Amino acid sequence: MTLLFLALLLMATFAHALPYCHKSSKLTQYWIPKEGEQDMRNDGTSVLLDGSKTKQLLNSKGDVIAKVSKTTFEKFQMEGTGLLRSGTMVNLGTDLNSFIKLDRIVTPYGLGTSNGLVPWVSVASNDIKKGSLLYIKELDGLKLPDNKIHNGCVRVDDRGWSLTRCHIDFFVLQFKSYKALATVIPDHVTIELSKTCVIQDYVTESVKKWAIL
Repeated sequence: MTLLFLALLLMATFAHALPYCHKSSKLTQYWIPKEGEQDMRNDGTSVLLDGSKTKQLLNSKGDVIAKVSKTTFEKFQMEGTGLLRSGTMVNLGTDLNSFIKLDRIVTPYGLGTSNGLVPWVSVASNDIKKGSLLYIKELDGLKLPDNKIHNGCVRVDDRGWSLTRCHIDFFVLQFKSYKALATVIPDHVTIELSKTCVIQDYVTESVKKWAIL
């Protein structure tokens, strides 16, 4: 084996390796805030996404998509996606003050980095290649809110503007799911790249009903 070949092999190996700090990666959760429902502010206090419609959701051309309350607007900004009472789902556009309407047929549960999010499968990461299959042992065997059991396999489908290095954000769809899982999921987990992970379907009829599909 030549030195050049060995060097190329090592480069290829490390290119697909996770940063070592993912042996104890920070884990948080994110979800789709829904107009009219209870949610949480950035400081952890409870908030109802309702009230006087004083804020406009604008597209990149300045056209009004909808009018919402200040709390709803701020939560949609924070999570990057929001579900209106009408069933319209919006996603952040080119900046924090512009939104786009999503095609609910193509992306029923929100838009990640160029592709649709999948509840309890999609994760956001800023230092792992998009599309990577990951195994998180702390999620293996986890009972989800609708009693389905997670197998620990997730996929990098998104990026996060507030994520730090070696930080994974787990997409749990609803605020109530976050509350249910917050006490049972540790805040640091072990993450491994996997070629054998099998992505499961965790979407139930109650989830579809909530999402107004």
